[in-house]
Amino acid sequence: MVQRSFYRIPALFWASLFLIGTVFYVWRMQQPQPLIEVPADVLPLQCVSYAPYYKPGMNPTIKDTFVDPLQIEQDLQALSKVTKCVRTYSVSQGLDYVPKAAQKYGMQVILGAWIGWVDADNRKELELAVQQANQYPDTVRGLVVGNEVLLRGEQTEARMHEYLQWAKERTKVPLTYADVWEYWLKYPALEQEVDFVTVHILPYWEDKPVAIDQAVAHTASVMGHLGTVFTKPLVIGETGWPSQGRQRFRAKPSVVNQVLYVRGFLQAAKQTGWQYNIIEAMDQPWKRELEGTVGGFWGIFNDQLQPKFNLQGPVSERSDGWVPYIIALVLAAGAAGWATHKQLPTSQKVLSGVVAAALGLHAYLQIDYVQLAARNTLEFAALGGFVLLGWGLVLLQLRHWLGLASKPCLEQCLLRLFAIGLFVTSAGLAFDGRYLDFPLILSWLPLISLLMTLITIRQPEAVSAPGQQTGIWFTVVMVLLAANLSVAVAMAEPGNLTAWWWTLVCGVALFVLPAKSMQLAAKTTAA
Repeated sequence: MVQRSFYRIPALFWASLFLIGTVFYVWRMQQPQPLIEVPADVLPLQCVSYAPYYKPGMNPTIKDTFVDPLQIEQDLQALSKVTKCVRTYSVSQGLDYVPKAAQKYGMQVILGAWIGWVDADNRKELELAVQQANQYPDTVRGLVVGNEVLLRGEQTEARMHEYLQWAKERTKVPLTYADVWEYWLKYPALEQEVDFVTVHILPYWEDKPVAIDQAVAHTASVMGHLGTVFTKPLVIGETGWPSQGRQRFRAKPSVVNQVLYVRGFLQAAKQTGWQYNIIEAMDQPWKRELEGTVGGFWGIFNDQLQPKFNLQGPVSERSDGWVPYIIALVLAAGAAGWATHKQLPTSQKVLSGVVAAALGLHAYLQIDYVQLAARNTLEFAALGGFVLLGWGLVLLQLRHWLGLASKPCLEQCLLRLFAIGLFVTSAGLAFDGRYLDFPLILSWLPLISLLMTLITIRQPEAVSAPGQQTGIWFTVVMVLLAANLSVAVAMAEPGNLTAWWWTLVCGVALFVLPAKSMQLAAKTTAA
């Protein structure tokens, strides 16, 4: 009885409902949200991590990379408007020019010497760092010998003692070592070699990630505990929040959450007197290869050197303006024109326009997602293929709704590819998901369109041929595996709503894809 009631509701109704929901989602994401306000006197920021590798193709892991001194000057000129100090992580690849450039703009530098696996390279790095510190003693306010070296396991504690002692004997600049706070607790003896203890507190990256509403309190708790362990001054060497990327447990990257953390942290720092350095100055696209989408979006500036947010006033998650709506209207007009050319009834012209508008809005969001999430050519091809696959399924459903000749063989092929895509994604999230995103925005459009076909289009009942049954079972197995793996991912991260949404996607697919495949097989057999 319920199924018969659904059959009486035309596809135009469901498509319109879906379009309205999509429009509301896009509109809601652009609405400014009032957030905690911080006084203007928190500026300038005490210090900000500076890495100049934000332009296309720039990557410090590429050996021959060299940063033009002119770029460094331009970067520091922009940063001097929000801070009077930058922290660097190396003096190689042209970064030994930073102290000289900082001096021109009245800025100070916490100078970093990169310590890695190779002792000869480390010695060379230290010699250049010490030389720069001694040449610019009024600009270099601290020398950081090594960054998270013990965390990465690239050197032993004993060797770090040696490096710090070597630097201490050759410069009068205050000396420190920087690592996550847990590793300072693990190796507290390093305190005797430094003038101040530099700790990294990143609530998002904790082994047990912290939700945004508890993040600043977590930082305060860690600082309170460290104060009972160490006697020398504490400096927060890295803290911040990402604006894009994968949710971990309850810790969700977003523009609004980044602003929430930074504003809350600055307010707490003013009240408590913390010495701090914010990570980081500019978004670093190259970090996505190492850390997933989230790695590239910690900056207070984007990769176009534009500020990502203000410290006062409301903030919106997206700022697309009218662009997505214009794209939707153009596609809707084009689809309606095509339907007019085909001399379709008025209701079908409207249906074509509604579907095209929904497709346009989703396409805009999907392309944006692929640009953020794809870290290399392979991932770009895979995600881009998934997008095109979804569009293909939507257009094939539109043919059903308009009463045009269907293409069951092509549609069966796309259904199986879609099932494989869901399985591969769930498997990646289950077995190596720390740096992989949940592609929700790529999945809903084709799934909803398939569901609409199932509940609005009657298909003849028939028994499928053995070959067709094999294809149907293949689809069932792929989606069943995807659903099971998605549940495992969600259960491994309590509180991660994004993971549960992905489980819902796979659950809906577990019903929709096999049912649609059987429907197509029945129609083919009947024909």
